Formats: sequence, structure tokens, C-alpha cells
Amino acid sequence: MRARLEAHDLTGGYPGVTVFSGATFFVESGELLTIVGANGSGKSTLLETLQGLLDSRSGVILLDGEPVQDLAPEARAARGMILLSDRRRLWKEMTVDEHLRVGAFRAAARPGWRRRALERRELFTGLPARLGARPNQLSGGVQQQLALARFGMSCPRVWLLDDPLAGLDEFMTGRVLDWIRSAAETGEAVILTGQHIRAHLGVATKAMFLEGGSLTALPVGADGLRDPRVRGLL
Repeated sequence: MRARLEAHDLTGGYPGVTVFSGATFFVESGELLTIVGANGSGKSTLLETLQGLLDSRSGVILLDGEPVQDLAPEARAARGMILLSDRRRLWKEMTVDEHLRVGAFRAAARPGWRRRALERRELFTGLPARLGARPNQLSGGVQQQLALARFGMSCPRVWLLDDPLAGLDEFMTGRVLDWIRSAAETGEAVILTGQHIRAHLGVATKAMFLEGGSLTALPVGADGLRDPRVRGLL
């Protein structure tokens, strides 16, 4: 089976600073890869490089077997690779409903967007029903629900999830984990990172550890939690 997303010898960072180098991994349809690492280890930088928000220094990114490392972020998104940023990136001048509508920006997501918006509201129950509600009127946890709902409106094929559980209560955390697991089980390719290491290793089908700019293999589940590198973060 050809991998949905592949990275080969990928190096990236910021002007004058290399954050990671030689990153090589693949995610097939139906797989959920979690990337574990300390704060500041480069997890967000890696996801932003995959999406194209940051330029790669060298290496290759393949989406469905085709190189995309020279494509603009919006071109990668149009092909179904979508990033949920840990910064949320909500627009204060737009209402909740407008965020959901904009989420269905790519051609494949436009049919049935109204039905999908209702489904997202059923999943993310904290979203206000009142017309005209805007992000700055919402709590941090509900803002996160809105970011997740907008992300889901795009019908992503490759899920790049940066700290998706941030600010969520226990109930919503469980619902979101089930949603992410279900996406992988129905054939999407998922990369998951963030600070909720126990939860991430619990749903992942494969894992890697990012340290010192390098990615290395890591067990999933209880074996991953017993790994000395992970224990140092818990």
C-alpha cells in the first residue's frame, strides 16, 4: 500500500536556526502517528513545514506519491492536507457560523456543507446556537471546539493536529479522541502531537520521538509510556 503522506530526509526551521533535520516517516491511510517531544522540540515546526507555512531546507514531502514540498500551503490544503494549528487562528470579525462555512473551502468539501455544519455542532456541543456569536465572546475551550469544527468542515484526507485537546474539558476530550480515532479507522491519515502524551499514545497506531532535531521510533500504548524518554516528560 502506498503511503498517503511521506517525508524523506526533511530538514526545516527558521532563518538561521535548524529545528529538525533528516526527518523520515510515512503515514498510510488508516494510520494514526503521534509525535512526542518536549516543549520547544520542534513538533509544531514540523507540522507547519509539512503544511508549507514554513519552507523546508531540504528533503521531500510526498502526498499520495507526488512531491508537494514546493507547493504553496493552500495548494497542499486543496489536496486534502489540513493543519489544525495550536494557535487556533480564529478571526475575531467572523461569526461561528461563518467560520464553519469558510472551513468548507476546498472543492471536495463544498457539497453537503450545511449538513456537515449541523453534524459538527452535534459533536462540538459547546458552540453557541445564537446568531452573531464571535470567537472573542467564547471561552478558551469553546474557541478550541470552534477551531476543531472548522477543521473538520474541510473534509481533510491528511490530518495534521497540533495540540487538538488544548483547553478541552474531560468530556469533550473523550469525544475528540473518539472522533480522531474514527477518522483513522475510516481511512484518513493522521499525525497528532501536543502535550496530552498519555491520551495520544493511547489512540496512536504508531509513534515517534522528536529530540535534538531527530525523529526516532517509539512504542505506542503502555509500552510507550514506560519508555524512559516519555517518562521524563510526564
